[in-house]
Amino acid sequence: MSYHTPFKKLNKAGEFQVERTRVFAETFLTYAGESDLCGCPYKVTEWLMKYIWRPLFGTGFFDETVGKFRRQYRRALIGVHRAFGKSQLAACLVLTIATMDAIPNGQYGIVADSKENTAMVKGYIATIIKANPTLSAQWKVYKDVIRNEQTGQEIHVYPYKEAALQGKHFHVLIGDEIHVWRDDAVWKAGTSGQAKVWNALTIGITTAGSNRDGFLFKLYQKLKRDKHAYVCWLGITDQDNPADRRVWKKITAAGRITMEELEEQYESDKLEDGTPGPGFVRYYLNRTPMDEVEEPFMKRRDVTACQKTERMEIDWNQWFCVGLDGAVRGDTLAIVAAQRQNERWAYAEWCWEKPEKGSSVYDLTAVADVLLELARKPGAPFICADPARMQFLSNWLERTYDFDLSQVPQTPSIMCPASELLARAVSTHIASLGDTPILAAHCINAVSSESKAYGRRLASVKHGQGSKRIDAAVAAAMAMWAYDNNEEESPNVWTIDI
Repeated sequence: MSYHTPFKKLNKAGEFQVERTRVFAETFLTYAGESDLCGCPYKVTEWLMKYIWRPLFGTGFFDETVGKFRRQYRRALIGVHRAFGKSQLAACLVLTIATMDAIPNGQYGIVADSKENTAMVKGYIATIIKANPTLSAQWKVYKDVIRNEQTGQEIHVYPYKEAALQGKHFHVLIGDEIHVWRDDAVWKAGTSGQAKVWNALTIGITTAGSNRDGFLFKLYQKLKRDKHAYVCWLGITDQDNPADRRVWKKITAAGRITMEELEEQYESDKLEDGTPGPGFVRYYLNRTPMDEVEEPFMKRRDVTACQKTERMEIDWNQWFCVGLDGAVRGDTLAIVAAQRQNERWAYAEWCWEKPEKGSSVYDLTAVADVLLELARKPGAPFICADPARMQFLSNWLERTYDFDLSQVPQTPSIMCPASELLARAVSTHIASLGDTPILAAHCINAVSSESKAYGRRLASVKHGQGSKRIDAAVAAAMAMWAYDNNEEESPNVWTIDI
């Protein structure tokens, strides 16, 4: 444990509150999700009891004016490592409070980091309810809401959008994976409506953020000073040496990961000198990086090695795929062709980084010439772009040349595996980058952004002029993903299963 708000001795009413909520959780709730515990009765472990259950549920006093127990903490931040079961914990906390401290017509919410995770967290809650006849009789699962028909209480799972929380007055609101939140807008939107709500509680559950300048680290410092907030951070400290196995025991003490599993993760991420990699320290030892450097998606030495390997050219007589990404100004406008040849990947690139003199946008006619020329190749390529991101160019091509780009939305379900496909090709040196200097540079520029449900994806520190651009890397990843997902298709009709 690197930090927790100092414990307070619980009074008799607090002890009773802790016990009644524990009995409920272990009697009526089950594990959900993809672990081998799915369907088994939920267990409030010794660690959960000490660091979460007792502080959250038992710290407070019996308010005689209303005849109910009033919790002291209205805000909480819980920092735990990857694979701890954050969404499971969020689901159990919401159901426990909603059932044991019911407020007529009460509103309960969980904010997930993406649309996909929103569906996943709601699925967890639905699974827990359906597994117990008593809960199933009280709570009904509908498409957009989970409702208690007797009390009028509603549980909603929201995507990460400030507007979704406006006008709501939450009894309990939980932010899941708040390390990906860009600023405090969603947090404030949720807490601002709780002033008049009895025993309202907002909880952030998360893993360490990517740097110490973001919303999460500022919230951590702020809540440590807030007498109405509880902070629990399971991780190593700045003084701890990540290579020292003894400090790993701080993580295993919670009982959600073993030393053997930590060793496996260390081996997969360790640096050449044997020291733990930044991803291992951040995600599993749960320490926010101490420097300002973003976590790179691909290592410079691997990209350099790919530039020095035997050069390969695309065989235009064979099928290939083309990805298009960027913008008509500001970002690089990148067209990248990709083709697998045996076990290696060949690429070709066409990139626009500066508009013609006297123009504020790139030469779209030149872009169209490249795409039309590629479309005429004997290999009958699949040419794709995100219709939302490239809407202006897509519409212009269709209107001017009657040319349709195939649609590949840059959703996490597509871009995470696509990004990993490119990264794996670079790390294993099977990507031939000798003739694509801009693609190589953009691979080096790319940093890692996380989607909880699907993993990592390519990202940039910022967008627009003056930024380190990654558009060619994104275009290459899209082309490789399209190639892998359509390799067996007939070249006359292309489909992508989205």
